[in-house]
Amino acid sequence: MKEKLHYMFFSMTHPFDGFYEIRFRDKGSVLLASIVLAIYGIMKCARAQYTGFILNLNDMSELNSISIFMSSVVLVILFCISNWSVTTLFGGKGNMQGIYTIMCYCLIPLIVSDLLVTVLSNFIILDEAMLLYMLEGIGIVWFVFLVVSGLCVAHEYGLFQNLASIFVTFIAAVLIVFLVVLFLTLEEKMFSFATDIVREIIRTR
Repeated sequence: MKEKLHYMFFSMTHPFDGFYEIRFRDKGSVLLASIVLAIYGIMKCARAQYTGFILNLNDMSELNSISIFMSSVVLVILFCISNWSVTTLFGGKGNMQGIYTIMCYCLIPLIVSDLLVTVLSNFIILDEAMLLYMLEGIGIVWFVFLVVSGLCVAHEYGLFQNLASIFVTFIAAVLIVFLVVLFLTLEEKMFSFATDIVREIIRTR
């Protein structure tokens, strides 16, 4: 576990070497990845609630921490499922475990930037807010670079093929959400229809 923890942080600054070790030499850990994902969800909740009032536009009376946590975690898992589905058709070499581990590790820059922004936002004035936006931007750029690098290594893709697969992954994610919503809507209508029939039968008796 100590070695896997080392490679998790090593991949933040040496993504190609680090993710190669994680993907092909079993240096990654699904447990560590899941812990990082949980911390990411918690950090999103903390940022929504504890960001300084200068930058915090959320209505505290309507804030739902469970909803924020679940949406943050589900989006990452949805991306992993969509990417695995797409790259399977495009000849990608990555498996679901590798994609999930790499994606969760890539969240570390976002966790760090969210933590710094949340803490520092309580000690700045409005004129200094641009510095926090720059800090947040660095975290996002770092995250994107890690994702592109990690998926290149996982699937053994070239840059442009990897970018194309990521683009199609977003389309697949939208389709999955649409199908899930459609299924739940139809299920609700069928349940309502069945309930109405049962009620009518009871009334006729």
